[in-house]
Amino acid sequence: MKRVQSGLLGMVALLTCCTLSGCWSSSPVEDLNLETGIAMDVVSQSSQEEQIKRKGGDYPKKELITGTFQFIIPEESGGSNSSSPQAKKFFNITETGDSVFEMLREISLRTNRPPIGQHLKTIIISSSLLRKIPLYELLDFFLGDNDIRPSVQLLISTDKAGNALQEKIPGQIPAYILKDIFENRKRNARLIKPVALVKVVGPMKGKRSFILPNVITAENEIKLAGAGIIKGKTQTYGGFLNESEVEGLMWIKGQLVGGVLKSSDPQTGKNIAYEIKAVKSRIKAIVQGGDISFQVKMTSEGRVSEVFNKKENLRSNDVLGQEESIFQERVNSLAEQTVAKMQKLQVDVGGFGEALRIQHPKVWRKVKEDWDTTFSTLPVRFSTDIHIEDYGSSITTAD
Repeated sequence: MKRVQSGLLGMVALLTCCTLSGCWSSSPVEDLNLETGIAMDVVSQSSQEEQIKRKGGDYPKKELITGTFQFIIPEESGGSNSSSPQAKKFFNITETGDSVFEMLREISLRTNRPPIGQHLKTIIISSSLLRKIPLYELLDFFLGDNDIRPSVQLLISTDKAGNALQEKIPGQIPAYILKDIFENRKRNARLIKPVALVKVVGPMKGKRSFILPNVITAENEIKLAGAGIIKGKTQTYGGFLNESEVEGLMWIKGQLVGGVLKSSDPQTGKNIAYEIKAVKSRIKAIVQGGDISFQVKMTSEGRVSEVFNKKENLRSNDVLGQEESIFQERVNSLAEQTVAKMQKLQVDVGGFGEALRIQHPKVWRKVKEDWDTTFSTLPVRFSTDIHIEDYGSSITTAD
């Protein structure tokens, strides 16, 4: 009996070891080029590519796109031989062609490590390229590739997109920096929600306009500034919202999770700053006969975080009421500025069409085919209710 039990235990142990074995088809990470970021620009061959072409290293292509592909440099294992925190942890390869898939495969002729996309974090497309090629064509490969995750974040750049993947902070990977900046949305009201690859499929198929966060470069720094518009019908670049217009859009859509609202006291001219704690917004579509209009109501709670007027008594309800009115006017002004820009560009990226579709589906079916143009002529009214629930230590001065 004991021999039978011992035999069974041995078989169980053997089967357990089999299930713990590694994947037979796996490859060591040191033998792969892990993609972290890809930037696409209007064609501009690098000096390396020109030399390769002159020496016969060319293939048939229309040369519409210059891609900048960023890869991680695998860290060496071991103690004293490990790379320092300041060591460069990535390298870039540029390739020019008319097919993203073919460009990636062409890179396999320039490095012994095959590129793989499971670790891709960021895709940046220049606005200049999006004026020539629709977004759905540029993203076709990424949407169909099984290696690439749908959570990859999309950005647009009014500069050269490849510049955003150059080293900015020693020891850090630019594609990761761009991805992680969105963690700061609770600190800044001029930063839109990150846009994942999977999130643009619906708008593209529905031919709806939408925005992508815009990245700019200056010397050795990057900044997420404003947003680029993708037009619904053409899926090409449709214009730019600056930082203030993005701030107004975030209030309209109620997508703020924090940040600062700054205004000035009309009596003293001194700045006052409101720290945003919570924001809600509701867009109401109003249909009267054949006329369509919108009413946007925004509410917020927060605190006064900075007051330049040392004589301001924030303990007074009258003073707090005045401050709330000042901030409410500022929000309304930002929202009006944003809608004016959208209507000038003939795009709806504020969710007005969606509100009409939900609240008045029959009316929506009549106007949806040319909604962006229709929206550009419709009246939009705003009301804001701000409640200052805290003034912290703002009433403390040096006097």
